[in-house]
Amino acid sequence: MNQSLRILIILLPIFILVFFTKILLVDEDLKLSSFEAKNFPAFELDDLNGRSVQSESLNGIKLLNVWASWCITCLVEHPFLTKLSKNNVEIIGLNYKDSKSKANSWLEKHGNPYLFSIYDPRGDLAFDLGVTGAPETYLLIDSKVVGHIQGEMNQQKWETIFMPLIQQATQKK
Repeated sequence: MNQSLRILIILLPIFILVFFTKILLVDEDLKLSSFEAKNFPAFELDDLNGRSVQSESLNGIKLLNVWASWCITCLVEHPFLTKLSKNNVEIIGLNYKDSKSKANSWLEKHGNPYLFSIYDPRGDLAFDLGVTGAPETYLLIDSKVVGHIQGEMNQQKWETIFMPLIQQATQKK
């Protein structure tokens, strides 16, 4: 009995260490980005300039970035989105649970990397997409959601998650 207790005392911490190491080393971005392609939900909303936007305007390869003026992490990722936009990546904003005046002021102050920003003050479209908060970024190819990132978009996520999906889609055409 004494020998069994000693073995248990030695093996239990090792088991706990291995278990928590496995949990902590899971790449959350890859876990969250792996899902099956789905159609973008049909919608009809205005953009921040009051122009009508419909789901048909999402053809081609585009990023849809969920953002808000109150979102601190959105400010952190904004320079990277601006860089992508300057490199001819088409980005559409989805302004999430915000006011038009605050959103437009934010874009005037920090720059606007978006082709346009869909105004979703109640979060209805965001809910249909499965948004859990801002920021989130979706990769759209011909109105299908083929990639998704929760949290800050950055160079590493762009290269490891979205670029392979874009390359795969362009090779099929």
